[in-house]
Amino acid sequence: MKRIFAVAALSSALFVTGCSTDSIPGWLKPYRPDVHQGNVVTSEMLDSLHEGMTKNQVIFLLGTPTLISSFHKNEWDYIYYLNPRLGKTEIRKLQIYFDEDDRVEKFYADKMPNETDADLLILGERAREASREKNAQVKAEKEQLEQTSTEPVPVTETPVAETAESAGTEESAK
Repeated sequence: MKRIFAVAALSSALFVTGCSTDSIPGWLKPYRPDVHQGNVVTSEMLDSLHEGMTKNQVIFLLGTPTLISSFHKNEWDYIYYLNPRLGKTEIRKLQIYFDEDDRVEKFYADKMPNETDADLLILGERAREASREKNAQVKAEKEQLEQTSTEPVPVTETPVAETAESAGTEESAK
């Protein structure tokens, strides 16, 4: 009787935990990749955008817009959506309004990352770690260079080599 009760309790526990994903350890969960959708717009791109640009110039700078409204032909939307495997979802928007001459009249944008941060968001956590290590290494090398280069380096004069013309005039004089 005790054996049947133990098997029933164990079976019930396994059945109930099968319905819940909170109790599954992280190493047992399936891999879920980062989801990137839309246009990556960086702060450097945004700095290059200015009023008076044509639609073709905007496309050259930012790429094809994510959304062009059928009802508002003079409004373009650049939307970037990132749902990382670990971390919170990010949505960044850039709205550009054109005048009757198809030139940028005004634009509104969320805070955009710089180019390096945008690359690291796309490349993932391993790239971020490698970048941090590389930045620390470059910083250490730079500090070491600054410490060793505090002494002035003596400048020596080197003799000027003869040019072909001066050599030729000496031979013609002989």
